[in-house]
Amino acid sequence: MRDCARRLDTTASGPGSGAGDDPGLFWTLGLLMLVPYVAFGNPGPGVEDEVIAVLSRVARGGDGRACTHSWHPYEAGVDDVLEHLPAGLEVLSYPVDQAVEELLPEDLLPADYLDELEDDEAEPANLSGPEILARWQCPRTAPGFARAALDYLGATVR
Repeated sequence: MRDCARRLDTTASGPGSGAGDDPGLFWTLGLLMLVPYVAFGNPGPGVEDEVIAVLSRVARGGDGRACTHSWHPYEAGVDDVLEHLPAGLEVLSYPVDQAVEELLPEDLLPADYLDELEDDEAEPANLSGPEILARWQCPRTAPGFARAALDYLGATVR
C-alpha cells in the first residue's frame, strides 16, 4: 500500500490527461482496490494517514478542471466498481490502437449497475463503450475516484 501511495504521489504531480497516458489514474484505482483493507484490516502504523494524505492531494487536483461530460465512472457505487475493477483495468490498459468501436459498456462498468439504469434515459445508460471509455479517460476521473476512496475511509479531503 505504501508503495502504491508513493507511486501515486509521484505521478499525481506529473502531466497527463487520461487513463491511457496518465499513470496517476491507475495508481488511484490501485489504492481504491486496497481501501477496504486500509479501512477494515490492519495495514500497519501510519499507513492510513499516508493513504489519506496522497488521496487528498489527488482529489484536490480535480479542482477547477472542466469537462463536457455529465457523468463519470466514479459516480457508480464504490462496491460495484471494486468488484468490476480488475476486468476494467485490463480494458483501460489496452494499447491505443485497439479497436475502440468494439468496446461494450459492460467492458467498462459493472453489468449490475448498467442493468439498474437500463430503463433510464440519462447517462450512462444510453452511452456506448467508446463514450464510457472517454469518461474513464477524463482528467476528472482520478480525482473523483480519490474522493470516493476517501469517502469509503470516512475521511475528507485535507
